[in-house]
Amino acid sequence: MAYCPNDDECGYDESRFKNAVDENFRCAICLNVAKDARMCQHNEHIFCRSCIEEHLRVNAQRCPQCQDYLTVATLLPARVINNMISKLKINCDYAIRGCKEFINVEDLKRHVKNCGFAPVLCSNERCDQEINKRDKIKHETELCEYRKIPSHDFAEIKEMFQQSFEGKEKMQKEMMKSKREMRNIQQNLSTMTKNEHVKTLPSPIEGMKNSGKEDILIAGGDSFCSSKSVEIFSWKEKKWFNIASMENEHSCASSFIYNDNLFVVGGGYRKSMETFNIKQSPLTWKIFPTEFPHVCWSHQTVVCKQQIFHIGGYIVGKGPSDLISEIKITRTTSHVLKELCHMPEPRRGHGALVVDDKVLIFGGKGKDRKVLSSVLEFDPRTLTCNKMPPLPHPLTEMATAQWRDQVVLLGGYDGREKLNSVIMYDCNTGNITVLPSMLEKRQGCCAVITEDTIVVMGGYNDEDERLKSVECFEMGSSSSWTYLPSMNES
Repeated sequence: MAYCPNDDECGYDESRFKNAVDENFRCAICLNVAKDARMCQHNEHIFCRSCIEEHLRVNAQRCPQCQDYLTVATLLPARVINNMISKLKINCDYAIRGCKEFINVEDLKRHVKNCGFAPVLCSNERCDQEINKRDKIKHETELCEYRKIPSHDFAEIKEMFQQSFEGKEKMQKEMMKSKREMRNIQQNLSTMTKNEHVKTLPSPIEGMKNSGKEDILIAGGDSFCSSKSVEIFSWKEKKWFNIASMENEHSCASSFIYNDNLFVVGGGYRKSMETFNIKQSPLTWKIFPTEFPHVCWSHQTVVCKQQIFHIGGYIVGKGPSDLISEIKITRTTSHVLKELCHMPEPRRGHGALVVDDKVLIFGGKGKDRKVLSSVLEFDPRTLTCNKMPPLPHPLTEMATAQWRDQVVLLGGYDGREKLNSVIMYDCNTGNITVLPSMLEKRQGCCAVITEDTIVVMGGYNDEDERLKSVECFEMGSSSSWTYLPSMNES
């Protein structure tokens, strides 16, 4: 008789498919839609690979349908059937836990591996509750009675920081000399999708192939360091590699990717943009022929629906800017800065990310070096800025990265000290979730997220030392940060 292996190895239950499935795709043993289909030599009867191999191991070496002689070696792959099945829409293995996704069969394994509804155990000591993977961080940090990180009254924290800031504001102004100011307005560098000065992209260097996570490119930095330098981190090699340096220094600059070209924009003492094509090897930098009308640093640039927006910053000779402008790149490779609208207040050292076709702008420094907690939503269609729920405390020169519908804000400066805190801002509600703190305090650091792994790099610590160190945190599975190999340069 035909022997059927366990349910995990049998074919796909037909009820899981979005549409009716051709009966010719069914395994003749388990009667489900065949998984990794095989067929007998002569009559092409269809079976799941696991089903027929187990049948031949337990029973006589004959096809259970036609009784022809059959062995594992003489089984034939049903390529046409497998190709057709691979394009069928099937629900997730975790549909019963709440996942509503229908994906192609060929993508099912990858989806299940990363599905937010996969069951995981709380890692807090004494808690053995099983929760969905996507809820793990919230459970462990907010809901679990054994949580390591307590819930915080952020209104109270905000009031405390504001009182402390007002008491020390006068002393801050006297201490913040021009040289210190340049260091304190380090530009956030973030992910390719966030269009800042750190990008995740496939490595263009021979021998540095991707190993799942995207390799990380970081360019430039502080004007007191080697801000022409460019490095790539290879996940396969677990090592940083120096690549072609930029033509000029670009401290406190921003960047964006447009039509497969990475652009580094402005920065201390530069009106120019530099660029290279991310799909060409070797990487070759070139300077655009047209300059901006002024020197601007500690600004942001983002790309939203093929529009490039230049946001805020410090304009030399004028001070902090409240402008949102559009950068237009013409076919003659020149660029034009077109003023669009004004924000309610000027800001520099802020964060900016594109979420759902809107640009979210976080914190920064305003007039009189005041550190801001406000969050704005800029709508490119109406050219208006709307106020969102504020951050729990003032924050500037932090790193920002997007994870699903949350924005992760890492480190920075709150008006009185450098931080190692990590918080998530819900773009829909403004709710705050606290994540485990980084191993080091970092002001002016940069961060990316690739395959649910947050990587944060560089910045300044409490002693104003420039950091080469790199840390990472696995969303949904880590309970603490761990170090990655340090960069070659701070």
